[in-house]
Amino acid sequence: MRVLLIFLAFFSSVSASVGSVITAPPAAPTVVIDAGHGGTDQGARAHMPYCEEKRIALQTARLVKKYLDQLGYRVIMTRNTDIFVPLADRVEVANQASSNIFVSIHFNSARATAAQGIEVFFYDSKETKARTKASKKLADAILSRVLRRTLATSRGVKNRNFYVIRETQMPSVLVEGGFISNAQERSLLKSREYQEKLARGIADGIDGYFKARWRAAN
Repeated sequence: MRVLLIFLAFFSSVSASVGSVITAPPAAPTVVIDAGHGGTDQGARAHMPYCEEKRIALQTARLVKKYLDQLGYRVIMTRNTDIFVPLADRVEVANQASSNIFVSIHFNSARATAAQGIEVFFYDSKETKARTKASKKLADAILSRVLRRTLATSRGVKNRNFYVIRETQMPSVLVEGGFISNAQERSLLKSREYQEKLARGIADGIDGYFKARWRAAN
C-alpha cells in the first residue's frame, strides 16, 4: 500500500506540473527518470567547493524532464524534491507505471582525484535477452549524445549489477555524469550551464533511442 501511495503521489505531481505531459498523445512513450540518492542519502560529496550528488542529480533530472516534456514524452520522476526514496520503491514506481524505459542519474567519486568522465551502465540479464539488448542500445545512445553536448571524457558503456537497473522490467540504464571527486569536473557539475548540456544530451539520447526503434519497426 505504501508503494502504491508513493506512485500515485508521483504520478499526480507529474501530471499536474507540465502541460505537455497532459496533452501528449496516448501512444507517447513513458519515461521514468530517477534522480539518485536524496534526503538523508547524500551520495558522493566534496568540499571546496561544497557539492552533493543528491542535489546535482535532482537538478539534472528536472532538466531532463523539461526537455523530454518539450519532445512530447510522458515523464515520471521517482523523486522531484530532496527526499529519500528506497531503491525498491524506485523500481516499483517504474514497474507499476509500465514505463517504456528507466534512466537513473548519478554522479561519481573516486579515491584517485584525477578520475574523470561519463559512463553509462546497463544490466546483462541472462533471462531477458531482449531487455538486455535494448538497455545496451539505450546506454549507447545516451552516452554518444551526452559526449557530443558536453565534450567530456568517455568512460564507455558497461555492464553492472545495480539494483535499480536489475529489478526494473523495462530497458534500464544508470548514468554516471561525472566525478565530484575531480576538482575540475566538480566545478563544471555545479554550474547550471553544464547541467543543461548534460540534461540535453540525456534527453537527446532517449529521443534517439526511440526514433531508432520506430525506424526499425517501420
